[in-house]
Amino acid sequence: MWTQPLSLTSSTQIYETFINQNSVCISIAVMLCMCKFVWHRRSGTGGKTCSRPEEPVIPAEPAACDNKVVAHRGGAKELGETVPDNSLASLDYAKSLGCYASECDIYITADKRVVVAHADSDGKINGYYPFDATLDELRQTPLSNGEQIPTLEEYLDHAMTNGSCTRLWLDIKNVTKPETLPDHPVEACRQACRIIAGKGAEKWVEFICTGNEEVMSRCAPIVWRYEGLKMGWMANKPVEEYIAHSYEWANMDVKNMTDAPHSGPRTVDEFANAGVAISVYNVDKPKNMRYYIERLDKMKAICTNYPALLLQEMGLDRQ
Repeated sequence: MWTQPLSLTSSTQIYETFINQNSVCISIAVMLCMCKFVWHRRSGTGGKTCSRPEEPVIPAEPAACDNKVVAHRGGAKELGETVPDNSLASLDYAKSLGCYASECDIYITADKRVVVAHADSDGKINGYYPFDATLDELRQTPLSNGEQIPTLEEYLDHAMTNGSCTRLWLDIKNVTKPETLPDHPVEACRQACRIIAGKGAEKWVEFICTGNEEVMSRCAPIVWRYEGLKMGWMANKPVEEYIAHSYEWANMDVKNMTDAPHSGPRTVDEFANAGVAISVYNVDKPKNMRYYIERLDKMKAICTNYPALLLQEMGLDRQ
């Protein structure tokens, strides 16, 4: 159907009506374009827009590592009294050395928080049994360097940085004071797994578990539900018992090993030849270090209170 063309006056009226009705939208569009232009000029890049700066990308796994050294409690003992063990500062020390891992101890609190700390000989942290105290109560007394007792979330955030090859070895500590209470370490394991999974940190963590058989038998199925997580058992048991329980990794106290100064029942070959990973902890003397360095190709790791010294014995002097 033919219609008469609009007059110039009609076209102008339509245009003015459109502008009046959409003035707010047009103003916003102009402001966005100006913001984008200013951002480009200030940033010096052409790919960014006027938006919130991107959050730093957390790497999904540690960087490649040139050693199998685990710093016990971050290697704090090597630093003397200047850095408390299980502190963020001790973790920084292990990271600065480029250690394969930094070992730390975990406990569950009364309010279901996982803390990184080591109980004293009475089984207490800052005067409390950790399972009887809240996080705030445990934190009433700071560490000797002024830090607060860290939570596992804080420890993971501190560990998971670009370029770092240092993962965490989480030691599920047995609770034996005031009596043996296996429910608490099992709950620490359960909550730790949830925290790790929530952060996508499965490749940043490996567990080692007390030699208590009940705790290990209850923790292992929890850990195995999370793809990528591994756990070693710290029991002085023959390799056949590890295999019978499908435990794939033994973390042995050096005093239980047969080596240069020790006459314990366990050997590296016993586990390596059976296909069970083997690591040894409390390897602190140079003579011991050299003994296990010679067998390192058969081992998962060596854990020591003196990581810089062990690295030096390996020819990897970081000082």
